Amino acid sequence: MTLALLVRDELNGFYRSYAMLALWGGLPALSLVLYVTTPNLNGIPLAVFTSLIVGALGGSLGSAMLAVSIFTERERRVYDLFLVRPVKPWEILLAKFGAVYVCVAAAALLSIAVGLLGDSAVAGRFQGTDLSSLETSIVILVSMLAISSAAGVLIGVVSPSALVAVILVLYGGNQVAAAAVLPVLLRVSNIWFPLLPGVALSIMLLAGAMAYFGAART
Repeated sequence: MTLALLVRDELNGFYRSYAMLALWGGLPALSLVLYVTTPNLNGIPLAVFTSLIVGALGGSLGSAMLAVSIFTERERRVYDLFLVRPVKPWEILLAKFGAVYVCVAAAALLSIAVGLLGDSAVAGRFQGTDLSSLETSIVILVSMLAISSAAGVLIGVVSPSALVAVILVLYGGNQVAAAAVLPVLLRVSNIWFPLLPGVALSIMLLAGAMAYFGAART
Protein backbone atom coordinates (compact mmCIF):
# COMPACT_ATOMS: atom_id res chain seq x y z
CA MET A 1 0.00 0.00 0.00
CA THR A 2 1.56 3.28 -1.10
CA LEU A 3 1.49 6.62 0.65
CA ALA A 4 -0.90 7.97 -1.99
CA LEU A 5 -3.41 5.20 -1.23
CA LEU A 6 -3.11 5.84 2.49
CA VAL A 7 -3.76 9.55 1.99
CA ARG A 8 -6.79 8.78 -0.17
CA ASP A 9 -8.21 6.43 2.43
CA GLU A 10 -7.68 8.98 5.19
CA LEU A 11 -9.29 11.70 3.08
CA ASN A 12 -12.34 9.51 2.47
CA GLY A 13 -12.68 9.00 6.19
CA PHE A 14 -12.16 12.58 7.30
CA TYR A 15 -14.09 14.58 4.72
CA ARG A 16 -17.17 12.41 5.17
CA SER A 17 -17.13 12.71 8.96
CA TYR A 18 -19.72 14.78 10.79
CA ALA A 19 -16.91 16.81 12.34
CA MET A 20 -15.66 17.98 8.95
CA LEU A 21 -19.16 18.69 7.68
CA ALA A 22 -19.74 20.83 10.76
CA LEU A 23 -16.37 22.50 10.22
CA TRP A 24 -17.11 23.42 6.61
CA GLY A 25 -20.45 24.92 7.51
CA GLY A 26 -19.64 26.14 11.00
CA LEU A 27 -16.43 28.09 10.41
CA PRO A 28 -17.89 30.54 7.87
CA ALA A 29 -21.00 31.03 10.00
CA LEU A 30 -19.03 31.50 13.22
CA SER A 31 -16.64 33.96 11.60
CA LEU A 32 -19.55 36.02 10.31
CA VAL A 33 -21.24 36.05 13.73
CA LEU A 34 -18.03 37.06 15.50
CA TYR A 35 -17.40 39.81 12.96
CA VAL A 36 -20.88 41.25 13.40
CA THR A 37 -20.83 41.04 17.21
CA THR A 38 -17.25 42.28 17.76
CA PRO A 39 -16.94 46.04 18.26
CA ASN A 40 -13.99 48.27 17.39
CA LEU A 41 -12.66 46.35 14.39
CA ASN A 42 -11.56 49.62 12.82
CA GLY A 43 -12.73 48.72 9.36
CA ILE A 44 -10.91 45.36 9.11
CA PRO A 45 -12.28 43.53 6.04
CA LEU A 46 -14.39 40.47 6.79
CA ALA A 47 -12.07 38.24 4.73
CA VAL A 48 -9.00 39.32 6.74
CA PHE A 49 -10.84 38.91 10.04
CA THR A 50 -12.08 35.48 8.94
CA SER A 51 -8.60 34.26 8.00
CA LEU A 52 -7.27 35.19 11.44
CA ILE A 53 -10.16 33.54 13.30
CA VAL A 54 -10.09 30.41 11.16
CA GLY A 55 -6.34 30.05 11.68
CA ALA A 56 -6.88 29.66 15.42
CA LEU A 57 -10.17 27.77 15.50
CA GLY A 58 -9.58 25.58 12.47
CA GLY A 59 -6.09 24.67 13.62
CA SER A 60 -7.33 23.67 17.06
CA LEU A 61 -10.19 21.58 15.71
CA GLY A 62 -8.02 19.86 13.13
CA SER A 63 -5.32 19.16 15.69
CA ALA A 64 -7.86 17.72 18.12
CA MET A 65 -9.34 15.51 15.39
CA LEU A 66 -5.91 14.15 14.56
CA ALA A 67 -4.85 13.56 18.15
CA VAL A 68 -8.06 11.78 19.15
CA SER A 69 -8.14 9.73 15.93
CA ILE A 70 -4.58 8.50 16.38
CA PHE A 71 -5.07 7.78 20.08
CA THR A 72 -8.31 5.88 19.43
CA GLU A 73 -6.70 3.74 16.76
CA ARG A 74 -3.76 3.08 19.07
CA GLU A 75 -6.13 1.91 21.78
CA ARG A 76 -7.98 -0.35 19.34
CA ARG A 77 -4.60 -1.72 18.21
CA VAL A 78 -5.44 -0.90 14.62
CA TYR A 79 -1.81 -0.23 13.80
CA ASP A 80 -0.80 -3.77 14.78
CA LEU A 81 -2.41 -4.91 11.53
CA PHE A 82 0.12 -2.88 9.55
CA LEU A 83 2.99 -4.95 10.95
CA VAL A 84 2.16 -7.69 8.46
CA ARG A 85 1.85 -5.25 5.55
CA PRO A 86 4.53 -3.29 3.66
CA VAL A 87 3.54 -0.02 5.34
CA LYS A 88 6.04 2.09 7.22
CA PRO A 89 5.00 3.91 10.43
CA TRP A 90 5.95 7.30 9.01
CA GLU A 91 3.63 6.74 6.04
CA ILE A 92 0.65 6.23 8.34
CA LEU A 93 1.28 9.44 10.26
CA LEU A 94 2.10 11.48 7.18
CA ALA A 95 -1.11 10.29 5.50
CA LYS A 96 -3.17 11.39 8.49
CA PHE A 97 -1.40 14.74 8.63
CA GLY A 98 -1.93 15.36 4.92
CA ALA A 99 -5.59 14.35 4.95
CA VAL A 100 -6.57 16.53 7.91
CA TYR A 101 -4.49 19.45 6.69
CA VAL A 102 -6.17 19.39 3.28
CA CYS A 103 -9.66 19.12 4.79
CA VAL A 104 -9.17 21.93 7.32
CA ALA A 105 -7.43 24.14 4.74
CA ALA A 106 -10.40 23.63 2.40
CA ALA A 107 -12.78 24.69 5.18
CA ALA A 108 -10.59 27.73 5.88
CA LEU A 109 -10.50 28.80 2.24
CA LEU A 110 -14.27 28.38 2.03
CA SER A 111 -14.63 30.69 5.03
CA ILE A 112 -12.36 33.28 3.43
CA ALA A 113 -14.34 33.06 0.19
CA VAL A 114 -17.52 33.80 2.15
CA GLY A 115 -15.72 36.75 3.72
CA LEU A 116 -14.70 38.06 0.30
CA LEU A 117 -18.29 37.85 -0.88
CA GLY A 118 -19.38 39.77 2.19
CA ASP A 119 -16.77 42.46 1.61
CA SER A 120 -17.78 42.75 -2.04
CA ALA A 121 -21.42 43.15 -1.09
CA VAL A 122 -20.69 45.86 1.48
CA ALA A 123 -17.66 47.74 0.15
CA GLY A 124 -17.84 46.88 -3.52
CA ARG A 125 -14.23 45.74 -3.85
CA PHE A 126 -10.95 45.30 -1.98
CA GLN A 127 -8.48 48.15 -1.73
CA GLY A 128 -4.76 47.57 -2.32
CA THR A 129 -3.90 47.70 1.37
CA ASP A 130 -6.74 45.32 2.17
CA LEU A 131 -5.50 42.84 -0.42
CA SER A 132 -1.99 42.97 1.04
CA SER A 133 -3.37 42.31 4.52
CA LEU A 134 -5.40 39.39 3.20
CA GLU A 135 -2.36 37.84 1.52
CA THR A 136 -0.36 38.09 4.73
CA SER A 137 -3.24 36.62 6.74
CA ILE A 138 -3.60 33.67 4.37
CA VAL A 139 0.13 32.90 4.58
CA ILE A 140 -0.10 32.97 8.39
CA LEU A 141 -3.22 30.79 8.22
CA VAL A 142 -1.48 28.16 6.08
CA SER A 143 1.49 28.14 8.45
CA MET A 144 -0.65 27.89 11.59
CA LEU A 145 -2.70 25.02 10.20
CA ALA A 146 0.45 23.10 9.32
CA ILE A 147 1.93 23.54 12.81
CA SER A 148 -1.36 22.67 14.53
CA SER A 149 -1.83 19.53 12.42
CA ALA A 150 1.73 18.37 13.05
CA ALA A 151 1.28 19.01 16.78
CA GLY A 152 -1.92 16.96 16.70
CA VAL A 153 -0.03 14.02 15.21
CA LEU A 154 2.66 14.16 17.91
CA ILE A 155 0.12 14.55 20.70
CA GLY A 156 -1.93 11.64 19.40
CA VAL A 157 1.13 9.42 19.35
CA VAL A 158 2.36 10.19 22.88
CA SER A 159 -0.88 10.94 24.75
CA PRO A 160 -2.01 8.42 27.40
CA SER A 161 -5.72 9.27 26.98
CA ALA A 162 -8.12 11.11 24.70
CA LEU A 163 -8.82 13.73 27.39
CA VAL A 164 -5.13 14.45 27.85
CA ALA A 165 -4.78 14.70 24.06
CA VAL A 166 -7.48 17.36 23.83
CA ILE A 167 -6.02 19.31 26.75
CA LEU A 168 -2.56 19.24 25.20
CA VAL A 169 -3.99 20.43 21.90
CA LEU A 170 -5.79 23.35 23.51
CA TYR A 171 -3.02 24.46 25.85
CA GLY A 172 0.07 23.30 23.96
CA GLY A 173 -0.62 23.03 20.26
CA ASN A 174 -2.16 26.50 20.06
CA GLN A 175 0.85 28.09 21.73
CA VAL A 176 3.25 26.41 19.31
CA ALA A 177 1.14 27.38 16.29
CA ALA A 178 1.34 31.02 17.37
CA ALA A 179 4.97 30.98 16.23
CA ALA A 180 3.65 31.63 12.72
CA VAL A 181 2.74 35.16 13.84
CA LEU A 182 6.24 36.02 15.05
CA PRO A 183 7.51 37.39 11.71
CA VAL A 184 4.58 39.82 11.67
CA LEU A 185 5.23 40.89 15.25
CA LEU A 186 8.87 41.43 14.31
CA ARG A 187 7.64 43.52 11.36
CA VAL A 188 9.31 41.44 8.68
CA SER A 189 8.15 42.92 5.39
CA ASN A 190 8.28 39.72 3.31
CA ILE A 191 4.77 38.20 3.40
CA TRP A 192 6.15 34.71 2.77
CA PHE A 193 8.41 34.75 5.82
CA PRO A 194 5.73 33.27 8.16
CA LEU A 195 6.01 30.06 6.14
CA LEU A 196 9.49 29.46 7.55
CA PRO A 197 8.44 28.75 11.16
CA GLY A 198 5.46 26.81 9.81
CA VAL A 199 7.60 24.50 7.69
CA ALA A 200 10.39 24.16 10.27
CA LEU A 201 8.14 23.43 13.25
CA SER A 202 5.91 21.08 11.25
CA ILE A 203 8.91 19.03 10.14
CA MET A 204 10.29 18.91 13.69
CA LEU A 205 6.97 17.85 15.21
CA LEU A 206 6.31 15.23 12.54
CA ALA A 207 9.85 13.88 12.85
CA GLY A 208 9.41 13.53 16.60
CA ALA A 209 6.07 11.78 16.18
CA MET A 210 7.46 9.38 13.56
CA ALA A 211 10.49 8.54 15.69
CA TYR A 212 8.36 7.83 18.76
CA PHE A 213 5.72 5.94 16.79
CA GLY A 214 8.31 3.82 15.00
CA ALA A 215 10.05 2.97 18.27
CA ALA A 216 6.74 2.04 19.91
CA ARG A 217 5.87 -0.35 17.09
CA THR A 218 9.14 -2.29 17.38
